[in-house]
Amino acid sequence: MNTIKLNKTNQTIKLNNKLYIPFNINTLQHIKKYNKINSKYIFKLNSLIYICSTQINKNIIDLINSSKLNKYSLN
Repeated sequence: MNTIKLNKTNQTIKLNNKLYIPFNINTLQHIKKYNKINSKYIFKLNSLIYICSTQINKNIIDLINSSKLNKYSLN
C-alpha cells in the first residue's frame, strides 16, 4: 500500500517512507549531476521537481543550502 505525507512547513513529501525534497526546475538545470539521477527517484508536482533524499549527493547539497525553497528541508 502506498502512503504519502506532505509537510507543509518545508514542502517535503514522504512517499512510502522515503523523503522527497522539492526543487525549482530552474535551479536544477545548472547542476550537471542532476541528469545522472535515476528517473524512478524523481517526480514533478505542480511547478516543483521532487528528488528522493537518498539520491542526493554532496554535489547537490550546495544547491539545497543555497535555495530558499529548501532552506529547512534537511533539518
